[in-house]
Amino acid sequence: MSISLFNNFLDKIFSKFYNICYENYKGLTKNPRWLLMRKIARFKTGRAIMIFLFPHSNKLYSSIINESNSCFPDVNVDDVVNTLKTDGLYLGINLPQDIVKEIVEFAHSTVCYGNRKTNMGFFYHQKEQAQIKSGKNIIIASYFNTSGLCPAIRKLQNDPKLLAIAARYLNTQAVHQGNMMWWSFSAKTTYYEKSQAAQLFHYDIDDYQFLKFFFYLTDVDDQSGPHICVRGSHNKKKLSHLWLRKRETDEEIIDYYGSEFLVKICGNTGFGFVEDPLCFHKGITPTHKDRLILQIEFARTDYGMQHDFRASSLLKCI
Repeated sequence: MSISLFNNFLDKIFSKFYNICYENYKGLTKNPRWLLMRKIARFKTGRAIMIFLFPHSNKLYSSIINESNSCFPDVNVDDVVNTLKTDGLYLGINLPQDIVKEIVEFAHSTVCYGNRKTNMGFFYHQKEQAQIKSGKNIIIASYFNTSGLCPAIRKLQNDPKLLAIAARYLNTQAVHQGNMMWWSFSAKTTYYEKSQAAQLFHYDIDDYQFLKFFFYLTDVDDQSGPHICVRGSHNKKKLSHLWLRKRETDEEIIDYYGSEFLVKICGNTGFGFVEDPLCFHKGITPTHKDRLILQIEFARTDYGMQHDFRASSLLKCI
């Protein structure tokens, strides 16, 4: 075995061990109920049992305002939900350009945090200096407290059309579970760095049922980190995907699902889509241009684990 292959093998072992330890530590110290859900929800039968035992409210729209007030008047809720049920993915929920402009201006005028570390703050235009000063390879940079700082993002997380889609798909009144907005930087990365930046195939377990809406805030092509989703994989996984949950290689995914089920999502600034994150998915590491993306998540239950809230006292610049 060559040195590079051996190092890659060690990277995979370390990444898997770290992720297991971190998940259990975080769950036990912050929310054991969330940790229990993470153990059960990977199994379709487990999800069905928990949803049956705890059905939540059937009044799907009791707290949803008139859909005519939505930023997405042309989106048909039934079309989106029906496609999600079969494909786990729906493309074309696009942001109005005035909303795009407001969020992008916010991103350029607000501190982001390298590798999601609260002590690695910098403005986007300072990323090269931040990389040098920190002495670390900065793969991504996230924003915190977005709903409190950016009215446009707060408007989107309360958008009646997004809430209606989530409620109809989840078959219960949807709750906002959190936002994420982050830059993915063009860089050379190790397996461990790709794993930590969600740039290897994986599926999420944030609740027994949940949805994520994604919006590109930069133009995204083959060279600037397109998102890839494995269509239909929310309903189909082999046993090793369930019992030995880990980051999967491209070869492993293609061997099982076939390349024709991989949907590479490119689009101009403002392009949006919604995904059932139980589908296998990943972001490709950008090679030439940085990518900025916004994620808004809805679920049956808010465990308080997905929000981007951070105390201002913790936030430090490099």
